[in-house]
Amino acid sequence: MKAFSSFAVLFLIVLHVNAQTPQVPSGNPVRPQLPIPKIQPLAPADLTVTGIIFVSFVHNVATKTYIVKVIVTTRNSGGLKSAKTQLTADTKTPSGSGSWRAMGEPGNVSGIDPGRTYSAVYSFKGNALVIGGVPFGFRVKTDSGNFVAESNETNNFSETIVINPRAH
Repeated sequence: MKAFSSFAVLFLIVLHVNAQTPQVPSGNPVRPQLPIPKIQPLAPADLTVTGIIFVSFVHNVATKTYIVKVIVTTRNSGGLKSAKTQLTADTKTPSGSGSWRAMGEPGNVSGIDPGRTYSAVYSFKGNALVIGGVPFGFRVKTDSGNFVAESNETNNFSETIVINPRAH
């Protein structure tokens, strides 16, 4: 115990002396070179959909609805963690023409750390009368409700995939 006490006292004395030693800049004593700090603010979160994979299309004749199931990968390319947000789906009928229409309820996206991705399976329910039986365009948008302050608000849409209801 006496050896440990002696060691602890010696350690504290060395620590105190080192803390009092002035820091000397490098270079010529007449013209010292101090490092120039590079202070940059952290960029806000920036969410993008980096992948969308079609899983299934199920048509319910009785209720005149359909369900599109996809796997979506969202990436945070910004410097700060994103808040929880939502993912919505749009359809365009027929594919390549018409206008985009929102479908179903939004899915939830967890907060994403900077440089990380989040993947999940999402199901979106739509009205079968709207799409009919023709191939239609399908895309998703992350942060559709603008819950996350992003450095780029224009890159939230996925690529468009074409779904043919007759093929499923």
